[in-house]
Amino acid sequence: MFKKIQVVLTSLILSVASMATFAADHPAQEMVESSITSMLDVLKNDGDKIESDPDYLQSKVDELIVPHLDFDTMTKLAVGKFWRRADESQQVELVEEFETLLLNTYTGALTQYSGETITFDPFRPEEREDRAVVRSTFTQSGGSDVPVVYKLREKGGWTIYDIEVNNISLVTNYRTAFTSEIGKGGIDGLIKTLKDRNAK
Repeated sequence: MFKKIQVVLTSLILSVASMATFAADHPAQEMVESSITSMLDVLKNDGDKIESDPDYLQSKVDELIVPHLDFDTMTKLAVGKFWRRADESQQVELVEEFETLLLNTYTGALTQYSGETITFDPFRPEEREDRAVVRSTFTQSGGSDVPVVYKLREKGGWTIYDIEVNNISLVTNYRTAFTSEIGKGGIDGLIKTLKDRNAK
């Protein structure tokens, strides 16, 4: 299950490192555009630094991407109904380990960028003013198109709390995997699984 999720996340990540062509007319869409453009500039212009300094790419991810991802909400949604059963220290560990897992996968996938492109649909407002959906199409190097949808919420700034790649929700996929892990070893078992994966 984790391997399947990694494939979905890799598609998401490569789309985040692609060329954007749209007219941004909403703060949420402007944020996504800015992140994409900035990360793409790093991949295009700083190849030598990325190759010579293993920490450089991670530092750029921390600077350009991390502020726009809502790891707290992602973790709560991924853990689902079991979140309330976790005590405060367990919740802190879950957020920390899930964030590390996502960022490790993210940074690794960025090195696979090979000129893929992404185009964005015109923005369509949601019923709730504190929610936004940014819809796009990811064109792979082989020419096939994959829909990528970013779901955002506004709480002192727009942040991404879920992404759908080809109609597959990142959060929902992790929830399936997490539910299985919790069923086998409880909350502590899930935390251990995440720590073990992050240590590899």
